[in-house]
Amino acid sequence: MKKLFFILLLFSSMSVFANTKTFIREYTYQASDYDSKVTARVNALEEVKRLLLEEVAVFIQSEFEDSEWEKQIGDKIESGEFTKKRLISVTAGITQTEILEEKWTGVKYWLKAKITINPDEMKKQLDLILQDKEKTKELEKTRQMADEARKEIQRLKKELESVKNENEQVELQNAYKKNVDQLDATDWFDKGYNAGLLKEYDKAKSFFIRAIELNPEFSEAYYSLGFVYYEQGNYSDAIKNYIKAIEVNPEHFAAYHNLGVVYNKQGNHTDAIKCHNKAIEINPDCSKAYINLGSVYYKQENYSDAIKSFIKVVEINPDDSEAYYNLGIVYGNQNIYDNAINCYKKAIEINPNDSKSYNNLGIVYCIQENYQDAIKSYKKAIEINPDSSGAYFLLGSAYDDQGNYFDAIYNLKKAVLIDPTDPELYYYLGLVYTAQNNFTDAINCFNKAIEISPDNSEVFLSIGLIYSIQGNSSDATMYYQKAARLGNIQAQNMLKELGKEW
Repeated sequence: MKKLFFILLLFSSMSVFANTKTFIREYTYQASDYDSKVTARVNALEEVKRLLLEEVAVFIQSEFEDSEWEKQIGDKIESGEFTKKRLISVTAGITQTEILEEKWTGVKYWLKAKITINPDEMKKQLDLILQDKEKTKELEKTRQMADEARKEIQRLKKELESVKNENEQVELQNAYKKNVDQLDATDWFDKGYNAGLLKEYDKAKSFFIRAIELNPEFSEAYYSLGFVYYEQGNYSDAIKNYIKAIEVNPEHFAAYHNLGVVYNKQGNHTDAIKCHNKAIEINPDCSKAYINLGSVYYKQENYSDAIKSFIKVVEINPDDSEAYYNLGIVYGNQNIYDNAINCYKKAIEINPNDSKSYNNLGIVYCIQENYQDAIKSYKKAIEINPDSSGAYFLLGSAYDDQGNYFDAIYNLKKAVLIDPTDPELYYYLGLVYTAQNNFTDAINCFNKAIEISPDNSEVFLSIGLIYSIQGNSSDATMYYQKAARLGNIQAQNMLKELGKEW
């Protein structure tokens, strides 16, 4: 069954476009007396990038009806300008600005740059990000940081033109350099974000580190760097960066959320619960924190609190099919089967293509010996996902429970064809052949299971039992001994009765 927790991710969805489109703009920055080549370039790059992002946003906005964007953004659209502003924020993180030409004369910095997009792929990314309010706010916050730095740079330039006091000049120059660094940091952050979308994690890591070097108080860069380390399986550095993001911004509930996910992954349930509760304290509507909190409670077998957490998810978002699916699992583990069935049905109502809920619904029906409805559920799961060996296995086992060995074998063979590396499929198929007294095919299946997994004592025991039925005591003893050496208690007891050692 699917794990009950997840981390904030950034990828995938639908597509409607085709073909690539390129936007090219140029900008000439007039340097002040206080600009160096480096600061002039940062300012020029920000301006040309801003022109490009606005053009891309207008293009994307023109491709949608207002109602579509209202659904994607998740808020009431107040104006077209509001939509464009949000699009610019998101687009900055999912596009790459490429410098085509640049020239520095000592007083002017000229840049020519382009953004090339595949609208089809861009729509996929926009669909998901704009549905994730937290992720959208993260990108909006970074763009706002760039806007504020840009405005402060313009203000400081004016002040530097008129100030005469040398000490004030030095102070203003330092402030000017700091704001230019902050502006530069947001550009490196955007590069890192884009590399993360492409799963180029080493690149993303280096870009986020550079952003932090330029702006050590950049909480979103620490948070995103933590995500990259998590994706690379480096949980120690992921934790360090999530903690740093929280130190810089104690209200960063998403950092608490992801920190809790890492602790959960490490089996540190105590700290995971603390982090998820802190995320909820900061943002009571963070359904993701509740669902992960429920996951931790489930692992602790604290089913009561797990149920409360998942119920809270559906109170926040009544259309969260995953929460109903998880509730079904918890109720099933408590043998509250009617509740489990209702939850799986609700998950399917919300998401008719939820094959895993159909599978689990079938399992509960089998427990209740309602094989007819179980078989219907498994067939629906297969209809949705024809390549699911698990669904064919479950369907075969339901037919086996009915005593319908013909259909059981047919579906178990289908499962084996889909996944020929799963020893449990061969083992179960062998058991069905045994029930038919088809011992030759049964032994062949058991041997295949042993070939894949040599340490399964139950398989050795099953072969021994067949040889016993056939009156072949020598081979039966040999396989009982193999099972006994692997710790199989039943095989050990049988050998004792036979007066044999193992």
